[in-house]
Amino acid sequence: MSTLEVKLVPASPEHLDVWTAMRNGPTARRLLPLDDNNRDSLLKRLREASSDVTDPHARSFRWMVEADGRIVGTVSARELSRFHGRIEVGYMLAEEFIGRGIGTRAVAMMLERLFTLPELHRIWLTTTVDNLASQALARKLGFVQEGLLRGHCLVQGQRRDQQIWGLLRPEWEAQRQARMGWR
Repeated sequence: MSTLEVKLVPASPEHLDVWTAMRNGPTARRLLPLDDNNRDSLLKRLREASSDVTDPHARSFRWMVEADGRIVGTVSARELSRFHGRIEVGYMLAEEFIGRGIGTRAVAMMLERLFTLPELHRIWLTTTVDNLASQALARKLGFVQEGLLRGHCLVQGQRRDQQIWGLLRPEWEAQRQARMGWR
């Protein structure tokens, strides 16, 4: 587990190069179903994502993960449905920071922020079946594997199955209480 100080900072256009480098890393290319967004498309995504969960008009959020003053990853949440009370999350780390517990800590911080939305009931994510580290992160944070989408995505031109993981507010709150020693 990493002893680095980890925090989330609002994503901005200045993060484009570091995000692009993360997306082009060997682990990301091997395990994630990344579309080949061009720089303009990625820049647009950075500009459109909010970091303010109190913004009533925001439907997507993105933060950069900072460890000891360096941007080392990103966490995001997209397609918020306030009516249904759900949102999908994603995360990515720079190659040299994978496996140090930073991703788990950063996603947990994002979940804390997202669950401040009173209407939010469910957070979900997907992992490719080969992405064992991402599956471990989901389990550590209390996500439950809910299903398998067969042949659902392309990774390096190959069809991959994708797992669906879900976390409900009562599950997160119970874990939170246990972590704080209230149980």
